[in-house]
Amino acid sequence: MQYRLKVVFVDNEKLECENTEKHGFSDDLELFEITTAEEIIVIPIKQIKFISCESKIFKK
Repeated sequence: MQYRLKVVFVDNEKLECENTEKHGFSDDLELFEITTAEEIIVIPIKQIKFISCESKIFKK
């Protein structure tokens, strides 16, 4: 299943991923990882202001 995920950084820049396959935190909670159909994006947690996810993936 693919879904939309938006990340807003502390400098108010935005990253919108329309075809996210999964996302999650690293074991040490230092990094946030987004896997899309084309790439894997790794972001340091300290650079993230908030994360928004399309709600219909949580309907079950």
